[in-house]
Amino acid sequence: MIRYDYHFKVRYKDIDQMGVMYYSRYYEYFEAARTDMMRSLGLTYKELEQQGIMMPVVHSESDYFSGPGFDDHLTCITEVAEFPKGRMEILYTLINESDPTKILNRGKTIHAFLKLNGKPTRMPQSLKSVLESHWRQDNE
Repeated sequence: MIRYDYHFKVRYKDIDQMGVMYYSRYYEYFEAARTDMMRSLGLTYKELEQQGIMMPVVHSESDYFSGPGFDDHLTCITEVAEFPKGRMEILYTLINESDPTKILNRGKTIHAFLKLNGKPTRMPQSLKSVLESHWRQDNE
């Protein structure tokens, strides 16, 4: 398993008329968390694209339990729970740092591996190597 904690504050532009974070904004924070996680592992999306690999989202889901408000300090716990084979599944758990036992949201994105021409391909060796090295560290 790989886990990464992404910390952020809810911006005023992200809340809706009811005073809670608008539902589509969760996916923007999922993306920010996922991008930071990849960077922390040592392989950025930019580097993957330079290798001729893209990782589009082919499935996403999100369950909303309680809406955070403006200026709340949140953590998006970002996890790769199963080692990827043909696709990579990333899980997200959103909590408010003032009450970390209360889950606000759970989400998931599934990513395919494509060549720049849009054709499916295997997970690149560079990503596999990075994941394997961090997988061992997380499970020691």
